[in-house]
Amino acid sequence: MGQSIASPAGQKTHTYGGTTKPIAFAIGSGNAGKSFVWRLDDSLFQSPLSWYRQKNGLDLSPGYEHDSQPGFYRAIEPECLTCHASAAPSIAGTQNRYTLKGVPGSIDCARCHGPGESHAARPTRGNIVNPVRLPPTRRDSVCESCHLGGEARIPNPARSFADFQPGMALEEVFSVYVSGDAERRVTGHAEQLAAARCAKDPKLWCGSCHDPHRKPAPAERASFYRARCTQCHSVAAHEQQRGPDCAGCHMPKSKSYDGGHTAFTDHRIGAAAATPGTGLRPWRPGANDQRGLALAYMTRAEKRQSLEDLQEAARRINTLLAGQPDGAILTAAAGIAMKQGKARQAIPWLEKALAEEPGSSRCHVNLAAALLAAGDKTEAAIHAKAAMRIEPLLPEPYSILAQAEPSRAAEWKALYQKRSHR
Repeated sequence: MGQSIASPAGQKTHTYGGTTKPIAFAIGSGNAGKSFVWRLDDSLFQSPLSWYRQKNGLDLSPGYEHDSQPGFYRAIEPECLTCHASAAPSIAGTQNRYTLKGVPGSIDCARCHGPGESHAARPTRGNIVNPVRLPPTRRDSVCESCHLGGEARIPNPARSFADFQPGMALEEVFSVYVSGDAERRVTGHAEQLAAARCAKDPKLWCGSCHDPHRKPAPAERASFYRARCTQCHSVAAHEQQRGPDCAGCHMPKSKSYDGGHTAFTDHRIGAAAATPGTGLRPWRPGANDQRGLALAYMTRAEKRQSLEDLQEAARRINTLLAGQPDGAILTAAAGIAMKQGKARQAIPWLEKALAEEPGSSRCHVNLAAALLAAGDKTEAAIHAKAAMRIEPLLPEPYSILAQAEPSRAAEWKALYQKRSHR
């Protein structure tokens, strides 16, 4: 996590589309690039411009290349900062409000070793997590918590990504759902490594090759990683023909489809590319996979605008509705009903979801939108105003209010402009 408020080009502001915003801090080591964050009150937003090492300059941030209206109001949600920073507590019920007193801390020891207060006071092996000593699933979960993106990451009921602590199995907190086309995904390292021939040895893990406490200098990278390879492989005869750079040959860099203008190391270690998958599967089986797969298909349907995924999500969600669905499933079911023009059907589901999270701005917005579509403008306005009180910079409540109270439409639009465009 970079903590400089200036970009590598020396800028303290970014200008895009005629709008200029002050940059609060940067995210990223700079190895591939840096993304930038601007702050309005206690809400964090991403700049549409990122700095890329390959270009040594600014260009559109990852994901913005396909955005029809890129701008400065992409919310930085807790899942982002959970991996990219420490000490960035979010405000419950909001999408991008935080109790920050300054710049969030960079990635620290606790990310891999767990809370360290007792260890700092009285260091022993028993009061600190060492990933090397963990069983394989829990060991690998430490790295996978940030380096396994998959198609969707679904928290378990009543869990958030921030609940994960080193020493836990990932599936105790959330599950990752994959499809088999990870070879070009920024956070596909774990999927790629699982396809490598070297992965036949269960002792192989990220720490077999990477030293988490030290990054080799550019001049020593080839010898550093060669030393890792030679722990298992005899390469003397081979390198007489090919040279001493094992990783450069067997782990070439390739462009990622979701990483902007960057190239990432191929972790398949010479294995053939995976066949692009269509169906989703859990990375590891978990107790909540029926629920998780339903939500994962819904997530991918929205991301890809896929009717096939939406139909699969609907099939799975309908099955779960016969049991005791939680708020996430009810919200997903309501989302499908809204797409079908069945707002009245969505309302009771959204009311139950709101009862689970009465302080959630999103739950209030979802219910307000359904009420508005059903023609109940008075109730829609009540919930839109509740969402606005929880999260004053969320744009949807103002849009709903402009439709629910047309005589005040200009007033609501002006209020949003006043609050957000400062």
